[in-house]
Amino acid sequence: MKTSTLTQGAFCLSVYGVLLLFNQQNGLLLESMLNWVFIIPIMIFTAKAGPYPGAITGLSMAILSFLFGTFTTWFYSWSAILIGFFYGVGVYNKISHSINFLIALGITLISYVFMIYLWAGIFGMDLSVDFVWISRLIPFLDFQAFCFLFALFISFVQTLCIHMLGLLLCVRLKIPMRKLGSLRSICGSKPIGIGSLLIAVFFFFGQNVIEYSIWLSAIQILFFIDLGVLDFLGTVYLMEYGIIHRIPKFTILAVLGAFIPILNIFWMLLGLSDCLLELRKDKI
Repeated sequence: MKTSTLTQGAFCLSVYGVLLLFNQQNGLLLESMLNWVFIIPIMIFTAKAGPYPGAITGLSMAILSFLFGTFTTWFYSWSAILIGFFYGVGVYNKISHSINFLIALGITLISYVFMIYLWAGIFGMDLSVDFVWISRLIPFLDFQAFCFLFALFISFVQTLCIHMLGLLLCVRLKIPMRKLGSLRSICGSKPIGIGSLLIAVFFFFGQNVIEYSIWLSAIQILFFIDLGVLDFLGTVYLMEYGIIHRIPKFTILAVLGAFIPILNIFWMLLGLSDCLLELRKDKI
């Protein structure tokens, strides 16, 4: 291992130590609100130096967390180290950005699901009590499905922030990575559209037919994930429309509209139409 790599690894470790110390001295502020910042040092170093130096530095970070952290800090920091390491390995090996994103999303989702049930067990929290008021708004939603969907949503938002920040830092620091694709490469297909219709049929007819709660939860999870995918495809369609017709404000509104209830139903229908009718196959 080169001396410059060792120096960079030591600097990365010192930055991580400063973050841990700041978190400890400010009432666990970082792990409570911005736990994804722990990902940045190991992610950048691994993307630049490679898997082997990144693994050694990541292990050193995990050991360092014993000095400046509590039990909760260990959990947040270790999961962050794992996400940053695998993301950095993906960038170093020039893996597809979509695969890199899905790997980070999977690790984040597992950590959040584990965190929800672990924290509830340790601190004696009854999650079903907090679910009562939500069930009044969405009476058909199953408790287990809600917990998973909530963890999935938080994981997706956090992974998206990590992904965008990672790409920005790699560009600014001139770290070699795979070339970014265009929006046109993100498009639906007829199998996705047909699958979405089948999931919707199973969802609406399965509410009163299926007796086993585990299958009911699975169908509800699939249904809401499918809605999220269609919402995403509809957003991409509108963003590409704004780019092609040179309407920057329209592109921003396309992203914001995807998160507005009722309005995003139009986005979902547009995404479904894009899949079934292949609206972007030729051109908008």
